[in-house]
Amino acid sequence: MKIIKSVVRTVTGFMENLNKNHVSAYSAQAAYFIILSFIPFMLLLMTSVRYTPLDRQEVINAVMQICPESFETFIQGIVNEVYEKSLTVVPLSGVIALWSAGKGIQSLTNGFNCIYQVKETRNYIVTRVRSVFYTLVFVIAIILTLILQVFGNSLQRELSKHLPFLDKLVSMIISMRVTITLLALCVVFLFLYKFVPNRKATFRSQMPGAVFTAVSWSAFSFGFSLYFDYYEGTSNMYGSMTTIILILLWMYFCMNIMMIGAQINCYFEEKFKWVHQVATETLKREYQQLIGRDDEEETEDLAEKKEKKDTKADKPS
Repeated sequence: MKIIKSVVRTVTGFMENLNKNHVSAYSAQAAYFIILSFIPFMLLLMTSVRYTPLDRQEVINAVMQICPESFETFIQGIVNEVYEKSLTVVPLSGVIALWSAGKGIQSLTNGFNCIYQVKETRNYIVTRVRSVFYTLVFVIAIILTLILQVFGNSLQRELSKHLPFLDKLVSMIISMRVTITLLALCVVFLFLYKFVPNRKATFRSQMPGAVFTAVSWSAFSFGFSLYFDYYEGTSNMYGSMTTIILILLWMYFCMNIMMIGAQINCYFEEKFKWVHQVATETLKREYQQLIGRDDEEETEDLAEKKEKKDTKADKPS
């Protein structure tokens, strides 16, 4: 009964903190700015992908692995437009896209600062530049993930041909592409929770929220895709606006998941520290007891050997 009361009290306190920190409002704000920056972000991503061996259909197939299937027509339009444009405008459009997409990270910063109860004291220009940098890193991570997803089998064949001793290792890595993608998401969220808010924190303290967000994000995207694949009511309700509405809903709930992950890190931070401290002390105590037990056994063995030696020495010849 005490355990149930403790769980209820913890959940209630956590929900109260979500409301007090306006998580839903900041999620909506972040989703809004990310949707505004989504087009330039996708243009930057697709423009960067043009420098890889991927053709447009491979890019579409790869992007659809991390986006709900309801967005396929929308994604196809962006990819086709990017592949048909001239490369002469890439540098300028890349800078503009990075600066615009950085606004999405900036909105996340506001939400995280509110959750962690800190004020933004960093220089505005520096903060925007950092947001652009995080966006660029995010783009590179996505490109590497797409290459792994699309060219995984080709990479396996080439590496097996030139480095046959790595065949088993490469086969294992390729077979775990979904897991690797999930781990990549976890790393991205871990860095966001670590560096985006205006506070100092360890990677270990931000790990629970990052794992929760990565798993929940992937599971929600999969469930979201299944729901709208088999339920046609949304299309009948919104008509030609269906894709935009779906993107808004998907992004809003994903931002909620990300904010909840940050709230998990904040709310349970002291408890996680306490658990880690108790576990560390317990391990140290067990280790010391084990060492002490070994020393006692060694001392007893030495005493027994000495006693036997003395007994033999006392016996008459």
